[in-house]
This record gives sequence, C-alpha cells and structure tokens, in this order.
Amino acid sequence: MSGTPHLGVSIDFANGPAFGNPLLLDDPTTPLGTGILADAPGDVVDVSDIAIQVSVRRGRNRILNKFEAGTAVVVLADDNGDFSPANTSSPYYGKLLPLRKIRIWADYDDGGGTDRYYLYSGYITAYNSTYGLGVDETSKITLQCVDGFRLLTNIGISTVSTASIPQLSGTRVNTLLDIVDWPTSQRNIDDGNSILQADPGTANRDLLGALQLVESSEFGGFFIDAEGNATFLSRDTISQKADETPTVFADDGTGISYQQIEFANDDTLLVNDVTVTRLNGTSQNVFDQTSIDTYFLHSGKRDGILVQTDTEALDQAQTLLVARKNTTDRIDSMTLNLLDSSAPTKIVAGLNLEIFDLVNVTKTVPGGSTITKELFVQGMQHDITQTMFDTKILTAEPLIQAFILDSTTSQGRLDSGILSY
Repeated sequence: MSGTPHLGVSIDFANGPAFGNPLLLDDPTTPLGTGILADAPGDVVDVSDIAIQVSVRRGRNRILNKFEAGTAVVVLADDNGDFSPANTSSPYYGKLLPLRKIRIWADYDDGGGTDRYYLYSGYITAYNSTYGLGVDETSKITLQCVDGFRLLTNIGISTVSTASIPQLSGTRVNTLLDIVDWPTSQRNIDDGNSILQADPGTANRDLLGALQLVESSEFGGFFIDAEGNATFLSRDTISQKADETPTVFADDGTGISYQQIEFANDDTLLVNDVTVTRLNGTSQNVFDQTSIDTYFLHSGKRDGILVQTDTEALDQAQTLLVARKNTTDRIDSMTLNLLDSSAPTKIVAGLNLEIFDLVNVTKTVPGGSTITKELFVQGMQHDITQTMFDTKILTAEPLIQAFILDSTTSQGRLDSGILSY
C-alpha cells in the first residue's frame, strides 16, 4: 500500500554550479555512468532528518510575463549550532559560504517501489540563525536559497564575439551559457526556430537579460527546472506540448481531485493593441477595434527582439493579439494535499509536474454547470512541514498553438485554437 512523500534535503559544500555526484578520473567511488564531470570531489551532507520546514517558489510572473528566479526557504533544527558560520567547533566550519548547492526532493512509494522526485535545486544565499531561549524552544537555521538565475544575473556582459553572426536561437542560448562555463550536463536546450541577428553587444546588461531577450525573440521559454537544468524550449516545442496527453484534474470524480482552485475573469492579461519592433527594424502594429470598443485600449509592446525580418516581428504581434484580445474565465492555480495517502495519482502528479506540462482542469460552478480548461503549468509552489505537504500548481492557457497533422485534439482541427507562425 502506498504511503505519503518523505521530504529530503541535501547540501553540497563543494565549489561550482554542477549538481550530482562528481566524476573524477581514477576515483573508484564515482564510476562511469553514475557521476558528472567535475574538478573537485562532492562534499554532500544529507540534512533531511533535521529539516523542519520547506517552502519552494518557481515559475513565471504572470504580470511581467517572464520567468523569475526560483526561490526556496529551508528551516533546519540546529540546537548544536552546527550551521552557524561563527561556530568554530562546527563540523562545517569554513564551509558555510554563500552559493553552496542545495537540493530538495521527495521520495515516494506508490506501491511499485520508491521513486525520487526533485522539487528544487539551487544555491544558498544566506544562513540566518534563530537561537532558542527555553527548554522547549529549538535553535534553528534558516537557509535562503535561489536557483541558477541568480548566477546568470551576477554576470555582466557586453560584446559576445562568438555570437557575431546570425544563429539559431538555441545555438545563441548555448553560446551565452558558455560564457560562464555552465555545465553541459545541466543544459536542456532546443535548437529553436528563429534565426537571430548577431548579438547587439549592448553594454550594461547581465547574462540573464541577454538570455531572456533570446527567449522573447524566439517566443519560447527559458527557465531553471527542478533538477537545476537551464532549460530552453522552442516555439515549436511549446506548441506541440499542447497536443500531449494532459494530466486530468476535476472536482466531479472524473479526474484527480484538488483542494482549492483560484478562478479569475479580469483584464490583467488583456492586450488589444500590440507593437513589436525588432532590432534595426520597423515597428509592427496590430490592433482589434472590437476589443478596444469593448474593453478600452490596452496596449502592449516588445522592443529590440533579434528576429531578422519585420515579417517575423509582425507574426509575433499577430499571435499576441489573437491570444490576448479577449478576456476569459481563467484558472490561475490549484492546490493539492500531498499527504492524502488514499490518492497516489494525486501525489505523483504534484511531485512530478514541471513547467509547460499540460493539465486539464474541470471546475463545477454554482448551478450545476462545469468549466473545463486545457492549461500549461507555469509554476510550482511547495509548502512542507512535518504535518503538511501542500503543492500549488500555477497555470495559464497556451499562448501559442500549432496546427498538428493527425492530432486527435483541437490542435488538428481547423477553426480551433490559435495558429503559431
């Protein structure tokens, strides 16, 4: 019989950005096939047994329409002061430095064996101690953590010599990651669909900003996944994900149950006058007068994208307009209780879903009718204590969709969905 997930947390005090077991030549403890290339041995400490509370936040900012750095807060019991950087008798003295690696996971046995699901991989930015004063109080250390976006933000760049010629967007992403020697073992980079202009060589920018310019130029997605991998999805990949088999959630017994849902119908995402301008190009503007007459003017623009033609900039503007010119009932998030041992499919879904996975959500509304939405996961939030394991799945409707031959869903039917360019 299946049980409930078991929280796991580990800290790696070794230098470098790479997660996993380092593979060192002539080291019998890291044989081929089990480790990653590294120049220093791992120094990993499992702190699962003293983890009191964990909070994880990953995903896209809905208002800014961009992915933000994933964060985590981990609270450890620390009555011995082992994780106080000032404690000279600590076994970790001298190792408690900023940007040491941390991983958070859950082990779960659904009846067929135990699997490990990574929830977060990032870097510790601060060690904050709280000292107990009485016999019933516990001294604690609170670890503030951020994912690889923090490392990319810290790097200022100007001219990128190896990006001085037009490149596919995925090649450009790899070129930019090479600047900081981002581990190849931690890259999941699509080739991309758009061929971009040469890098503009703009001064006073950071590496993350340069990568996010490629992301918006491609109309794709760039984020750090739960295992710490820099992930770049092309426009085509995102379009085709809308044709995958979704994970089905429902409150009427036809799918995985959920505890809470956030519904909205507002003008937060509404755009009915769109201007997209490529670098060295002419502004491309499209608008929908019916939407303007109904909702008033809502303008939006993208400047300086790196596509090579005004035609592609116009395609992007038209795609944005079609997707955002009308309001609709939105399902912004749903919350799952992962301590429900009677629902293993719910537990696995909450632990396994990743950004841009497809979900189908049904909500029964007053009066007996139902609303069903096909949505992309846009973020994951986990709040975990010894008595709670709540997971919130942030969602959004697909912004671009493709016409896919032989599709059995709306992606293969004319006059349905939004065609991608």
